[in-house]
Amino acid sequence: MRSHGNHAKRSALWLCLGAGFITLLDQSMFVLAVPAMSASLHAGSGSVQWILASYSLAFGVALVPAGRLGDIVGRRTLFIAGIAVFGASSLVGGLATDPSLVIIARLLQGLGAGTLNPQVLGLLQDIYSGHDRAKALGAYAAAGGSAAVCGPLIGGLVLSLGDPAIGWRILFLANVPLVLILVPLAFRLLPRPAGKHPGNAKPSIDILGALLLGGVVVASLIPTIYGAGTIAVTSLAVGAGALLAFAGWEILYHRRGRTPLLSASLAKSKGYALGTVVALCQFGVGAGMAAVTAFYFLSGAGMAPLAAAAILAPQAAGMLLASSFSWRFLSRYGRAGIVYALVGSLACLIAKDLFVQGLDGGTAALAVAAVGLIQGVATGLVVAPNQTLTLAHAPAGAAGVAAGFYQLSQRFAAALCSAAAAGMFLQAHGAATGQASKDAFHQGIVMCCVLLGLALLAGGLDWQREARNRRNACAVVVTSGKEAATTAGVQPPERPTAGGTQRSEATESVDA
Repeated sequence: MRSHGNHAKRSALWLCLGAGFITLLDQSMFVLAVPAMSASLHAGSGSVQWILASYSLAFGVALVPAGRLGDIVGRRTLFIAGIAVFGASSLVGGLATDPSLVIIARLLQGLGAGTLNPQVLGLLQDIYSGHDRAKALGAYAAAGGSAAVCGPLIGGLVLSLGDPAIGWRILFLANVPLVLILVPLAFRLLPRPAGKHPGNAKPSIDILGALLLGGVVVASLIPTIYGAGTIAVTSLAVGAGALLAFAGWEILYHRRGRTPLLSASLAKSKGYALGTVVALCQFGVGAGMAAVTAFYFLSGAGMAPLAAAAILAPQAAGMLLASSFSWRFLSRYGRAGIVYALVGSLACLIAKDLFVQGLDGGTAALAVAAVGLIQGVATGLVVAPNQTLTLAHAPAGAAGVAAGFYQLSQRFAAALCSAAAAGMFLQAHGAATGQASKDAFHQGIVMCCVLLGLALLAGGLDWQREARNRRNACAVVVTSGKEAATTAGVQPPERPTAGGTQRSEATESVDA
């Protein structure tokens, strides 16, 4: 029975990795296809920014409601629905003849992927625990790293060897056969819902909360597409109002005895909040740097798509390599290791900017690719460990919602930073290539450095919080030992007990 159970877990894990792989593969391929697509469909700058932002925007809108639905009705149903919508919209995108159809297809792809991914993380949370969970989440991050390696290379190869006007369509349509394989496997391999909602609260779906949260996401991203002006000011005001309304509604919904999207225990968890800030900033840096690098070497330096893909590939390879052993890194260093990896990533960003500003052509490309490998390793040591520590704070029965909010932060940052990067280069285009493109690259680096600075702040605060909790726990144990020893008339041991307790507490915090 145990062997059968382990086999079922492994089968479900591989299925989850495959589904996560194709959604991330699509995103990593698509960055390189945007210039060819915009030329083929005669898309304006506004359309290009919508095409770039729409996937992550829709992904983010779907994440939290889909996570909540998965907690209630079971993850299997939502997993199958999400992957099916993703495949159908890929077909629509591949056959599109107008930029608006591509935007619609990308929105639907994002909704499908946003429905699917909370189920993937929720399933891994449900099936595994302790170090096995860290390994599973590390494998999920490695799948993302593999997609990031394969995506630019596949995209660059397809676009370079064939007609770019057809190549971008092939990149869309490649998802369809993969989805046709995964859907039957999901019916067969994923566990069926247990039929009972954990806890005593009556299951409920917070529809108004989901709509308000979606309004916050959409309104916050509009300024990145239309730039400064009346539309941006109005959109931000609407977003702020929707955020306040969302917070008020969640409190009211909870007081009525129902389960809101953002549960009280999750909202009050400092560890979850700080870890989510780290994820938001890290994912924004990844998406922003991918867009900045691709636009600079494609448009500014005039390189072929395959050459630009070769520059991006080492960073993705480094992330894949580091993700494969990140669970060991987490076990040894905990949150402190994540902070050190963020410092390394920040240093790599500065080095990239120095190389682009000071070197020309192929020399700059080689230098950026080499530093990208190091940055990829640093990123791989952040993504899965931070995800493991952060999602460990999810209360029982809310793994899907916790994963949804966590990934919402990532997708929101991805949409914001990729659209912002596109805007920087679209403004520089035509002003002159050369220095204007270098200036746009520098602006992108500054944006990413600010984000990593915020990630360092949040990670450092969480590191201090964990250390303080361990000290308090040690103090309680020592005090209890002294009281027990006094009662027994025996002098308690001094340092060894506290040190041993501290090591035990540190191990338990990682296992969690």
